[in-house]
Amino acid sequence: MTPRFRVPADILRSLLSPHYGAALALLALLGMLVGCSSPRDGTLEEFSRWHDNARAQAQAGALSWSELYKQSFDRLTALPPSLQQDTRLENTVLLLSMAHKFEANEISAQQFAAERSDIESQLQARLR
Repeated sequence: MTPRFRVPADILRSLLSPHYGAALALLALLGMLVGCSSPRDGTLEEFSRWHDNARAQAQAGALSWSELYKQSFDRLTALPPSLQQDTRLENTVLLLSMAHKFEANEISAQQFAAERSDIESQLQARLR
């Protein structure tokens, strides 16, 4: 029986050359270095910075609370999946619901602040 495909012997020799081995070692090293700095960490840090700024705007009245939480939801869903993302999304939905109640005058400003503080405290505890 004759094989359909033949692998030339030169290919095997070139794969075993010192230059090829060095290139593979360099690729492996680069892969490990890139793996050490997780893009998720960077994107969550970016989200946190944005959120802190947007939260300050909401506290100053320049941004509605419901808009803050809508934007938070949109930004979180754009991030790569992670446990932190899931936890933050869950709390964002709760906070968005509370913001809608507050803006519809179904709860007072004090009730909203207390609920918001409680939900945010729970979030911080879960992220630790």
